[in-house]
Amino acid sequence: MIHLIGDIGGTNTRLALVVEGTVWKRLRSYSNAEFASLEAVIDHYLQGVGVSPRGAAFAVAGPVKSGKVRLTNRGWSICAADLSQRFNLDDCLVVNDFSAVALGISALTPEDVEQVGGGVPESGAPIAVLGPGTGLGVGGLIPGRQGDGGRVLVTEGGHASLAAIDSRSEEVIARLRARLGHVSAERVISGKGIERLYQALAEIEGRRVERLGAADIGAHSELGGDPIAAQTMDLFFRLLGAFAGDLALSYGAFGGVYVAGGIVPRYLPRLRESGFRRAFEAKGRMSGYLRGIPVYVVLHPEVELLGLAGSLDARGAGRPWPVV
Repeated sequence: MIHLIGDIGGTNTRLALVVEGTVWKRLRSYSNAEFASLEAVIDHYLQGVGVSPRGAAFAVAGPVKSGKVRLTNRGWSICAADLSQRFNLDDCLVVNDFSAVALGISALTPEDVEQVGGGVPESGAPIAVLGPGTGLGVGGLIPGRQGDGGRVLVTEGGHASLAAIDSRSEEVIARLRARLGHVSAERVISGKGIERLYQALAEIEGRRVERLGAADIGAHSELGGDPIAAQTMDLFFRLLGAFAGDLALSYGAFGGVYVAGGIVPRYLPRLRESGFRRAFEAKGRMSGYLRGIPVYVVLHPEVELLGLAGSLDARGAGRPWPVV
């Protein structure tokens, strides 16, 4: 049976076909801004590949209830039942994107990750997963026995309130609170968050800067000559480290903390130089608790698709979707 799988983010949609097992082919990526709905993207993709899948699984960036979701950072409403009817599918899964990321973790190889501090993960211990991109995804995984992908913890932890880590981040958060009201982690630890940090730091320094996108700010930080860009990326990674440490404490994540998403792998040297790991461990009396927990940056660009393909394989074997 041919299955369609898709990673539906706020900015882009990636679609592929799974024919047998967990191997996919004909991967295509689309800008969501060019389409009115997910159905329009799927129509375009299927016309291009010339097949009619019998089942589908989609990882979506938003809170899913009863197979329905409205994307947090894109005005699309998605419903598994409607997709099944529209595309004549026997089976359709719509799940939170970071539940798919969490399930993909067990399929990663040592070449798919880069460790940033800590020691050896404890076998069978909980794992925390997070990833800044258009938004900030958060999830967890309780590993299972051999042949069992484990149980996923689906959360909207990216919308938890962001804590300051020093006087400068207090100033930044205060400025953002005046504009936004509630300052969640996602408002700062994301692509748009990088842009907000850049403007806020420039205002605090009394400097006028042009409005740049996150990718340009990151590029300026690497090239030099823009101290605000360098400060922005350093603060971004320290806030990311502190938030990752909060998750490690909350989950008891002795199995490791995995940082996915499209932003972090581009800037590994700056992440290491920024104080990310110090911020991860800087939890007062609990610093020793965190010291041995490894953090891994996920380098595999399609970890969500790994999780989706594995879930289809599990369902084919009669096992349920492993979400708590």
